[in-house]
Amino acid sequence: MKKKLVMVLMAVMVATAALGGCGQKGAGTGTSASAEEEQDVEISAKELLKATDYKVEKYVKLNDYMNMTVELSQDYSVTDDAIQSYIEYLMSQYPSYEVSDKKTVESGDIVNIDYVGKVDGEEFSGGSATGQHLTIGSGSFIDGFEDGLIGKNVGDTVDLNLKFPDDYSNNTDLAGKDVVFTVTINSIDTQKEMTYDDLTDEYVSQNFSSQGITTVDGLKSTVSSTLEQQVYSNKMSEIQSGVLSKLLEECEVTIPDGLLDQRISEYKDRVNKAVEESGKSFEDYMGMSEDDFNDQVSDYIEESLKQELILEAIVKDQNISISEKNFETFVDSYVSQYGIADRDTFYKEYGGEDYVKLSYAENQALSKVMDSVKTTVADSSDSSDTGAADSSADAE
Repeated sequence: MKKKLVMVLMAVMVATAALGGCGQKGAGTGTSASAEEEQDVEISAKELLKATDYKVEKYVKLNDYMNMTVELSQDYSVTDDAIQSYIEYLMSQYPSYEVSDKKTVESGDIVNIDYVGKVDGEEFSGGSATGQHLTIGSGSFIDGFEDGLIGKNVGDTVDLNLKFPDDYSNNTDLAGKDVVFTVTINSIDTQKEMTYDDLTDEYVSQNFSSQGITTVDGLKSTVSSTLEQQVYSNKMSEIQSGVLSKLLEECEVTIPDGLLDQRISEYKDRVNKAVEESGKSFEDYMGMSEDDFNDQVSDYIEESLKQELILEAIVKDQNISISEKNFETFVDSYVSQYGIADRDTFYKEYGGEDYVKLSYAENQALSKVMDSVKTTVADSSDSSDTGAADSSADAE
């Protein structure tokens, strides 16, 4: 039963590309291969295509696919305004406080406290903190904690004899247990109104030092890198969608006899099995009626199958081979990430080892096309900038 694994591989490629490349073997390392790497096996396109029982070149006429231009919906540059906006969001999550002159705690006050929690006389994990800000009446702590501080004064240390709720889900070991919190009230504070102009090294160090960020410049650099990865991933996803659409539009594809019906049947069987195992109705599980599903499934599988055939044709046309070691590394990573028992289970689930290898090669074919594509930006004054090195998949 063959799933459409190549689409899974495409998603993995887009997600990992932002981390530094599309997995092209030995690209620009400038180092000699180790003894282990020299023993790696390259699986040729001819061997990979033996996974099919048809000659793909008989069914696909390729266009000039290595010279395509894709129009993007937006400019994916990371601007100073975007960096500032993201930092302002972070600042809203990490307020700054000033000590007030107030001495007695009332509902609505922001108190700065130290506390230690004990169950049966023993401190428990996650039950202690220093310099914690708490808004009285917010319900952030278990019942009785915040009310127990009302009327107390700055500098007081109080013992709060409380009980965790029976349905306490944060730590089920504590559910229903008696607890004593020893709380010291350090101050009653007010929250400062912070703007981007108020950003200082002291503020950054106080709030982000646990992440290794202690200066304004360091925070800006980290945010810039984060945003670049996000927009790059989005850009790659849009380029991928654009490439696949253009390949479908401009390549001539005929589906081998019987293959579409076979894939539709396999897909329906898989969906029906999942519905049965879920114990739900078809509509509850799929979010649509079975009739609507049947109306849509043929077009979906046909488009998916045509994409697969085109990419197989590119594997042959570009004579793409894959590294056995890189392939096995991918499979091991996928098996681990998705909790699959082992490689054999993975291969069985996705149509067999030979089919999985071909799907992996199809991913490499797509990656190669994406590396070559030029892009324009819709409704942009500089949409004529189309250099592949500047505005393509940028995978090197």
